Amino acid sequence: MEELASHFKGYMESLGKSRHTIKQYGIDTEQFLRFMQDHHLSFDDHLHNIVGTYNSYLEEVYSSAASINRKRASLLQLLTFLEQRKIVSGIPVRLLKPTRLDSKPIQTLTIEQLKKVTNYWFEVYQTALNTENRWIALRNFCLVNMLLELGLKPSEITALKWSSIKGREVTIVQNKKSRKLLLSQIIYNWLELFRYETAELLPLSNKGEFVWLGLGNKQNAPITVKTVERIFQSMSQQLGFKITATVIRYTLIEHEVKNNQEVQLSELYKRYGYSRKSVLLERVSRFNY
Repeated sequence: MEELASHFKGYMESLGKSRHTIKQYGIDTEQFLRFMQDHHLSFDDHLHNIVGTYNSYLEEVYSSAASINRKRASLLQLLTFLEQRKIVSGIPVRLLKPTRLDSKPIQTLTIEQLKKVTNYWFEVYQTALNTENRWIALRNFCLVNMLLELGLKPSEITALKWSSIKGREVTIVQNKKSRKLLLSQIIYNWLELFRYETAELLPLSNKGEFVWLGLGNKQNAPITVKTVERIFQSMSQQLGFKITATVIRYTLIEHEVKNNQEVQLSELYKRYGYSRKSVLLERVSRFNY
């Protein structure tokens, strides 16, 4: 990855870009490549999915449309460079177009939609015809309902380790910061059942540390953000409305702000692990009340 960043810098210099532009593109490129490493992505993955995942990350972290659009422009330059060298193909230019996020309302779920999301994988679990499908449905049920309770980011849920769960208390570590969140007793009980079922189906999982594992070629390996996206894509197709981990997160925040007059944004800022309070304030301003 470092060699790639260095070659891209040389490419930008050959185009006659200013020293300031090259420096900024270098920062943005390093951020993108680090994001790929953190999310276990490679250029062998579908480029549309990589860029879509990165867009979601940018919209989560940055409140300024100008910052997001600049980073998209940097990424377009990087991908153009890589395409010329046949490292990637089929750049999703549409996903890299500038956007005015400041005026775009944030999508959240209704109470009825939340009920459907809560029960979806439980119904699949009940009707599964074999052990592996039953286990996958149980895993997805626990994962989705933990997101519904804690409002975690996709990268936080995939990084979760059993050592981070002490009783009902869950410790989330992100960007060298940690916060403690509390699970309900019922979801904790389901999680204990999932742990038991995992040990039965995947005996070698006892030697691992991650909560959410895969089957098939990635048996006993932790799932990635891409897997979480596929779980929600499957739900969206079956339920008939868009559902993502980020939509769940925003729905929880909106509920807190709308129904709890005493809630302080400083509390939400800590609970949901925002890097800056201004990002949370910008998100709240875009809810439809």
